[in-house]
Amino acid sequence: MNNIFDIKRFGFTVRKDFLENLKQYALLFATMLGIMAIFAIYKTWSACDLYVNNNIQYQYMNLNSSLLIFFSVTFYIGGLLFASTFMKPMNNKLKRISYLINPSSNLEKFFSRWVIVTVGYILAFFAAMWITDALRVAIVSVGFPDLNIRFIDLTKLVYFGDSYGSDEFLFHKNYFSNLVLSYFFFQSLFLLGSTFWEKAAFVKTFIALLVIVIVYIILCRWAILFSYEDGMSGFGKVLNSFISDNIEIESSAPIVLSRILASLFILSNWTLAFFRLRESEIIKRL
Repeated sequence: MNNIFDIKRFGFTVRKDFLENLKQYALLFATMLGIMAIFAIYKTWSACDLYVNNNIQYQYMNLNSSLLIFFSVTFYIGGLLFASTFMKPMNNKLKRISYLINPSSNLEKFFSRWVIVTVGYILAFFAAMWITDALRVAIVSVGFPDLNIRFIDLTKLVYFGDSYGSDEFLFHKNYFSNLVLSYFFFQSLFLLGSTFWEKAAFVKTFIALLVIVIVYIILCRWAILFSYEDGMSGFGKVLNSFISDNIEIESSAPIVLSRILASLFILSNWTLAFFRLRESEIIKRL
């Protein structure tokens, strides 16, 4: 008998988690959908109202960029919040008992939760975004029947060319890849944080990360002040070195190395979360 990972047993574990928390997932989905729909409809309605009543040109590209920014920020923040619910099955006595008597292996339990808070969230978000966009177009089209209300253009999210000089696109491909890496990096940290704090995991993890970042910046500042003769201007030079207008350097060896290191940190955080979950299960049994 395979006691490490069995695909059929894993499927039952995911199904059990989904059915037991269906109301909670539905509420979270409805909340996300409501927030997105309210903003998207309001933003589009305002743009159309300015065009009709104030003779201000209706600029679809500006509206499209605003919606893409909003959906990107919502996706980022929502993913971190949902990752903090990773240890929900063990945050009270009844759930803990149900979780511990589950015959699935530790790897199956971990991977089932990982799939839900990582892959499941991504699928749910894009489903909510599609529904939001359909509602936005339908409702605003009724209010402004003479205007052609178009669906959001996701092709304008990322520019895949070699140079970036167009306002039509929100991100260059290199900046976008860095943003995706940063999302999974912080998502893995908040997921790991939930294994240390069962309640208010998001707030506690955020505060812990904030303290670490502040201490790190202070230590770096002191090191740079000692290293440069011109003091604070040297600190500014180092900060400016991280912000470059030349996109071509994104393919340089240091950037590639930093992305590899970031990927290793992400995998390490997920791995540590697995060991923390296994350790927590042993502790809760005692």
